[in-house]
Amino acid sequence: MTALTVDEVVGVADRYAATGFQTRGDLGQHFLRTSESAHALLERAGIPPGAQVLEVGAGLGTLSCTIAAAGHRIWAVEKDERLRDHLTRRLTPFGERARVTFDDVRHVDLDEGLEPGSALVAIMPFDPELSADLIRHVFTCSRVEYGLVVAPSASTHLLADAPTLIVEEVDGIARSSFWPPAPTVLRVLAIGRRPACSS
Repeated sequence: MTALTVDEVVGVADRYAATGFQTRGDLGQHFLRTSESAHALLERAGIPPGAQVLEVGAGLGTLSCTIAAAGHRIWAVEKDERLRDHLTRRLTPFGERARVTFDDVRHVDLDEGLEPGSALVAIMPFDPELSADLIRHVFTCSRVEYGLVVAPSASTHLLADAPTLIVEEVDGIARSSFWPPAPTVLRVLAIGRRPACSS
């Protein structure tokens, strides 16, 4: 893979910042700045080799490319149509391992595109309520088994009322790891399914 390797996504967010690109506050949009941070998240996720990964809010593709370069199959869902050309170009070199959908994930048929045992690995929007809502929605798909996400700390409390999920703060991440810098405290959350009660 020579065309668009993980190393090439380093600094992409900073280059976008330099062009005056306006991030969308309504999407809670902040972009991961380095592939080192993406590698750390992927390592923390502990995804089995070759497993399928759903990424919500793929943005500029820093995490997407890291996941695909590691040999996983990535389904990147991104709502911001302005990023279509950029994100498609980033992921095209990974061929069938990478799929991109431009839509609100709440309007996407996840059962159609995911296989059992899939994982959610994503930088969620930095709006606590939106982040919690999207996580709840993704886990209505029974094919998503577990997840590792970056989300505002307040999202943890908002997810406490999700009876089917176990949410654990497993790490933190610096606000400066993102452009624009995160406006609130962030946490890395491990998400699993609560075992069904036996009758």
